[in-house]
Order: sequence, then structure tokens, then C-alpha cells
Amino acid sequence: MVKIMGINERIDKLKQGEKTAGVSTIAIILLASVEALVGFLSGNIILTIDALHNAADSVASFASWFGLKISQRKPTERFPYGYYKAESLATLFVSLFILYAAFELLLEGYSKLYAVPEITMLLEALSIALVSAVVSYLLARYIKKTGEKVDSQSLIANAQERTTHVFSSIIIFVAILLTFYKIPYVESIIIMFFSLVIFKIGIFTAKDSIFALMDVSPSQEIENKVREVIASISGVEDFEDLKLRRAGPYIFGEAKVKIRKFVDVGRAHEISESIENRIKDQIDQIDSFTIHIEPYKARIQKLVIPIRNKDSLNSKIMDHFGRANHFIFVTIKEGEVQSNYTKDNPHKLMKVRAGLSAAHEVLNEKVDVLITRQIGEISIHDLRDHLVDVYLTRRRIVRNAVDDFINNKLERLMEPTRKMGTEQVQTKI
Repeated sequence: MVKIMGINERIDKLKQGEKTAGVSTIAIILLASVEALVGFLSGNIILTIDALHNAADSVASFASWFGLKISQRKPTERFPYGYYKAESLATLFVSLFILYAAFELLLEGYSKLYAVPEITMLLEALSIALVSAVVSYLLARYIKKTGEKVDSQSLIANAQERTTHVFSSIIIFVAILLTFYKIPYVESIIIMFFSLVIFKIGIFTAKDSIFALMDVSPSQEIENKVREVIASISGVEDFEDLKLRRAGPYIFGEAKVKIRKFVDVGRAHEISESIENRIKDQIDQIDSFTIHIEPYKARIQKLVIPIRNKDSLNSKIMDHFGRANHFIFVTIKEGEVQSNYTKDNPHKLMKVRAGLSAAHEVLNEKVDVLITRQIGEISIHDLRDHLVDVYLTRRRIVRNAVDDFINNKLERLMEPTRKMGTEQVQTKI
């Protein structure tokens, strides 16, 4: 059974994610502020660079909070697709600031390459570096737990980034000790190294924001998942023009889905809903998926015809589907007969429901089309429910009926020919 998330449940998850992202953003900013203050007072540029590293990480946390917050707003007439891209826009501006600050610190680190390091407040500097490692570890666990609970990929990514900061804080701790003992080049090398790390974070954050604003397609993995879901839906013969685009924390998609041309509007709508619901269920980032239904004409079709005798394409067609002696199965490829074979009808002598049993028999052969002279109510509805197209023929020989089908001269049946002893022939297509 496909699980469909209700709107209230979705809003609750967004609020939980928003709360976690907000708490982590505030915690990281406070940590960065304390590091920057101690770094300034102690003259420890290494601690200052770690403060900037934390500030760069806070961009991702802020973006998650902003995106989850804005995502709760309902679309309006002016913004029919919602406000999801506001997250990408905010992230872009902040990442540009991070790039500028990283460049300035890189120059500062280079200028100290041959300077003798001077540092005061050693205990305070070491303490804040250690606190940074511990806080980063606890935040990583907290963010990851909530991210997995509410299915937020941005929160999970933030948790991974926090985990890496645990190790960088340990490096900072060791570097402060080495700087205090005036080990040459350590301060300058650490400053330049982390400046480049922060610069890389800024570049990738800005790139992702720009790509999202330009409707870039998400990962190949997500696209493959969508393809698998569409292909698994009963009634879908083929699909094309799959398009996915990211908008903030969510993904919008569309595809052209081909179904058999005789499928009515109601069934087509059911197929469309099944695709959308199953995609949303299996890929939580997808907010909306639009289906464009198009008629499908197969290159290869498998026909079944009830027959009286076994004489290949020269066999005589039986008057009634369910009471046929045999069935002939004919494969057509691009308007030409490719092959045929026959099977006995083991249900022809049944007193009741012979037609239904015969329908199940031919369905086991994966047929696309039934050509018959007469058919009952239960049989035709069962076949059509399994997307088998049914045509009426007045021909007596299989070869002639098949030729009429290839040349579009047969009448499609929407209702049974035998109902309360009467014959009903439907509109010619």
C-alpha cells in the first residue's frame, strides 16, 4: 500500500526541521562569536579562522532553517510554485560574504608566514577549541536524528558537515599549542589551509545556490528512482521527457506518460495519481510531480482470436469468445505478422463463467488485443480492466480479421455484444 503524507503531517515535519535548524544555527553563531572574541583578545588568528569556519557552516544551517520556514507558506496566485527558492537566494548572498572573508584571511595568513607567533590567553584559547569540538559532536547527533525523522536531506547534510568540524577543531587545538611554543610556520600554514577550506565551502555553496535558481536537475540517483517508479505502475506503456528541477529543499518534476489509447479518462486519471503518489512516497524531496498523458501505439502487439479449428491463419473464427475450441495468438510488428501459435480452451464446457475463465486464460499469455465475433459482459470488462483492447469482426477466417486490424478496419467494443440475448455493436473508430 502506498503511504501518502497528509498536509498536516507534512507541516508538522517541516516545523520540527525548522526548530532543529534554528537551534543549530543559533548555537553555531554563538560558538563562532565566542571563538572570534577569544581569538581577537589572545591575538590567535588560528582561532579566528575556526570562527569563520563555523560561520561558513552556519550558512548551511541558516539556509535549512530559512527553507523549512518558508516552505510552510502556501503558494499564492503570484507565487504558484511556492517560496522554496528564497532559501537558495539567501544562501547565495551569505556565501558571497564567506568568500570575501576567506580571501582576506588567506592574505593575512600569507603575511604571517615569516612572523614570530605571539599568543596570550593560552588556556582560554585551548578551552574554546575543545568546547567547539564537543559542541560540534553533540549538534551533529541532534541534527542527524531530526533530519532522519523528518526526512530532510539538508539537515542530514548539515549533520555530516558538523561531524567534520569535530576533527578540524582538534587540529586547531593542536595548532594553538604549537603556536604557543613558537614553532615556525604553523600559524601561517594553518590559517592558509583553513582559508582555502572555507573558500571551497563558499564556492560550492554559491554554485549550488546558482544552480537551484537556474532549475538545475538533481542527482542522477533521484532521476533513476523516479524512472523506476513510473515504469512499475500498471497501465504505463512508456514515458519520455522526464524533467526534474530543484527549488530550495524540494524538487518539482514532470513527465510524458504513454498509455493505451482506448483507456478512458477515469482510468487515465487513476494511473496519473498512482504515479504521483508513489513518487512522493518513495522520494521525500519531491513536492510536486506533473503527469502529461499521451496515447501509446505499440510497435509490437499480440492478438488473440477464438477459433474453431487449428489451421494457423486459415483457422475459422468461433462465434463466441468463451466457448471457443481454441485460441490463436498472433504477434504483429510494425504492421506485419511475425508469428502465431494456438492453445486449447480448457474452459469451453463450463456451465457458468466460461467467458471469465477464458479471459484469465488469455491474460496469462500477455495479450494486447482480442478480436472476436461475440463476447459477454463479464469477459469484456475483465479484459478491459487488464488493459486489453477488444475489437469486433464479422470475418470468418483469422487471416482476414488480422488484415482488417492492421488496416484499422475493425470496430472497437466498449460494451458486450451479448447482453440479455441482444447484440450491441459500438461506434466505429
